[in-house]
Amino acid sequence: MRARLWGRKPGRAVGLRALPALLAVLALAGGGPAGPYTTVAAVPGAAGGSGSGPAVVLPKVDCASLAGQDLSETPGAAAVVGSATATTSPGGWAACEVKGIAAPQIQFDVLLPTRTWRQRYLQTGCGAFCGSVDFFADAADGCVPLDRGDFVVATNNEGHVGVSGFDATFGADPQLRVDFGYRADHVVAVVAKRLIALYYGQGPRYSYFDGCSQGGHQGLTEAQRYPHDFDGIVAGAPASLLTSLIVWSAGWHATANTDAQGRPILTAAKLPALHAAVLRECDARDGLADGQIDDPRACSFDPRSLRCPPGTDTATCLTDAQVDAVRKLYDGPRDERGRRMYPGGEPVGSEANWARWVTPTATGAPAVTEGNATSALKYLAYPAPRPSMTLRDLHYDSATFYEIYQRAGIYDASDPDLSAFRAAGGKLLLWHGWADQAISPYGTIAYYHALTERMGGVNATQRFARLFMLPGVAHCGDGQGPDAFDAITPTLAWVEQGVAPDRLVATKRQDDAVVRTRPVYPYPIVARYDGSGSSDDAANFTPAPPPVRYEDDIAWLGSFRSGYEQVCGWQDGRWTCTPAPPPS
Repeated sequence: MRARLWGRKPGRAVGLRALPALLAVLALAGGGPAGPYTTVAAVPGAAGGSGSGPAVVLPKVDCASLAGQDLSETPGAAAVVGSATATTSPGGWAACEVKGIAAPQIQFDVLLPTRTWRQRYLQTGCGAFCGSVDFFADAADGCVPLDRGDFVVATNNEGHVGVSGFDATFGADPQLRVDFGYRADHVVAVVAKRLIALYYGQGPRYSYFDGCSQGGHQGLTEAQRYPHDFDGIVAGAPASLLTSLIVWSAGWHATANTDAQGRPILTAAKLPALHAAVLRECDARDGLADGQIDDPRACSFDPRSLRCPPGTDTATCLTDAQVDAVRKLYDGPRDERGRRMYPGGEPVGSEANWARWVTPTATGAPAVTEGNATSALKYLAYPAPRPSMTLRDLHYDSATFYEIYQRAGIYDASDPDLSAFRAAGGKLLLWHGWADQAISPYGTIAYYHALTERMGGVNATQRFARLFMLPGVAHCGDGQGPDAFDAITPTLAWVEQGVAPDRLVATKRQDDAVVRTRPVYPYPIVARYDGSGSSDDAANFTPAPPPVRYEDDIAWLGSFRSGYEQVCGWQDGRWTCTPAPPPS
């Protein structure tokens, strides 16, 4: 659901004994476990609704006066404005567009409404390895405040220019690694807020961040390292375990599906039959045969059930080599002793989304994972670039894992201690698709488990951080389940009015026509069909405890811990990295 700004486009976290308490909290917010839920956007006077929110503030200076502004004395974020021009957004609201660079080469773009600003600031994230400046708003389907121009909106290129979203050659420069890993978004937040103060005569009253994939990683990095930058953060499908994701998970996707001659084992032609077989086996296990799987952990699908008869190989069956490849993809990467190198593999039910990501394209271009992992190995995984390295040089063993894991201090956003963010009044809305083919949803569940453990249990955590899992949704949108929803408006209500989101309503469209709506509740609560009316109508579902609770505390070679973060920079002509001070 990576939409342009103004258009559509497995452990022990919460035991069953805690679920009644969670349901009680949700009931206070929006109805009983068997009763109706009220979406935040529908609550009279809710933040972000029509005519609500902070008052409009008009500019104090002309747009052109921002051109050439010297912001070189901005602490830790020396910058210069290159241009400031009047424009009209595709949504129809007038704006002053400011473009500039923060040292050394963080390109930023800021849109400042000229007549509609309601004292809100929104910074948006990017995808993959970034490298370009483009406005995207994730999880913003039908967001009225965004459409009408309530926000100053900013984005950036994460500190480098890339040939494509999967180009990591910037990693040849250690400073650009740091800007990509943790620095760029903080710098842009500081610069953008200074521009806001110059333009309107005051800073933003509320600041928000929204992103998915790498954008989700950016959001979590901000909450963990810079807890005062944003009041509300929406982080979707976060690439939070970035070091292990871009090497071990992505690399495994490619190597598990490559034979000794370098040819793909499983092709896109096999995916429809594989996904259909999974649905036959797993779909109805959640009590409703609807073409989507509510929780893939409820089904242990064996791809051998599709094994081709001896001597045959058609699109409706799998060869022995393909059966083995599918099993490896479901399982995820493991080391020489069978230990996980990432907290999960492809979820059952995601098969229809593997084309192009796991299997090569029809034109013969490599799968995304191959290019992604190869580029990461060359320029990000080791202290110095190794431009001749290929996936054939990667050894799936613990020694190599820990050697590469040393870069987690720069790239990862896996610290479960959000005490400073919570103390600052911050609110975190996490979301992930259950059929995500690019970033395993199990990693996000494992992080959320660690978060609840560190922050005092589920009830204490739910006061400032909630996770929403979307059945059938692929990476940042698409897939078979309802994938379009607005998480920004509920976050405004949470931050500005203290109304926590008790549910989201997701929509599935075909040719711009709504074909299904479904409610999504804070994890681990699930949506249960009440037996009356259409199962394609969200009104006919109620929140319920999951039929089974699974182990969210997934054992793997890495960990969710505090104190691993590093800060790096040039000192006396030498590049040095030291432990990052804890956020205050």
